[in-house]
Amino acid sequence: MKKLLAVAPFAVLLAACATNAPTTTTPDTNTQPVVQSFTCEDNGQLIAVYTANGQAANLNVTLPKVGLTNAKITMEHAVSGSGTHYVNNVNPQTTYDWHTKVDYGIMTIKSDNGQEYRVNCQL
Repeated sequence: MKKLLAVAPFAVLLAACATNAPTTTTPDTNTQPVVQSFTCEDNGQLIAVYTANGQAANLNVTLPKVGLTNAKITMEHAVSGSGTHYVNNVNPQTTYDWHTKVDYGIMTIKSDNGQEYRVNCQL
């Protein structure tokens, strides 16, 4: 009887180790895009719609100083040291750069002739 009592805790321990916990994961329920509306300098406006995974941003840009009115710009995620950074460089004549951090963003537009326009935007 004493041997049985001495072995019982080990049997329970081994049984516990042999039990596998379920390994299913809960799917991410946050699949909705994130929409942010910015007011920019020079009477500009920018509406950014970010994909749920943050890998792309679809912008609706109105910047009268550079002749953009409701311009649709699709941007892809880029490396950033701080904040979030998106670029669109599919047109070799004009590149767009959108960098956000907390409640502000900076839109930079560069043309192939060396001109650059930069505007600050606020949520």
